[in-house]
Amino acid sequence: MNNTLKKLVRSENKRLLYLTIILIISLILSALIYILTGSKAAISINYESISKMLFMEVFIMTLKRNLIYFIAIILLTCMGQGKIINLLFILISIYYGLSIIYLIRTLNMDVKYFVLNFTDYFVFFPILFYFTFVSSTISKYTKKTKNIETISHKFDIIINSYIKLSLIYILFVVAYSFIYSYYILILSRLW
Repeated sequence: MNNTLKKLVRSENKRLLYLTIILIISLILSALIYILTGSKAAISINYESISKMLFMEVFIMTLKRNLIYFIAIILLTCMGQGKIINLLFILISIYYGLSIIYLIRTLNMDVKYFVLNFTDYFVFFPILFYFTFVSSTISKYTKKTKNIETISHKFDIIINSYIKLSLIYILFVVAYSFIYSYYILILSRLW
């Protein structure tokens, strides 16, 4: 991150608090959705079918799941669409909230589910949260500056720095998806 981008991100403590509140509300919504949709229904995972998949099938499935959000956020940031970024973050947080509820519910019965997914909760989601924060912050400035010619140079600096940072995050997502695919294939074949 260059200095301009660092200063913009560091100046937005309120936005970080706002995203944290969105996360908490989304997790509460997840609990309500779980209760309303029938918390009694158990979902079973067929680990044997995972073990029969080829690595490329698992990798492409994992990569699509992880990469779509990041690409959408990057495009929305460049267009200055902070509200839509927040909406996407709400949807992703609800999804992760439901997943965590299922994890807690099945932990006594299905330790395999926890072992297969703990990296998503403790590695991937925090990265996703921080990337959303950075993108939301930058989208605020891209919306303000993209139509003003006098500060178009500053806009270009912000966008170029953001694109470089986004490429690093995308490389991380690809690497994470690659490692995670091997991880779940190895574990599913051990069981």
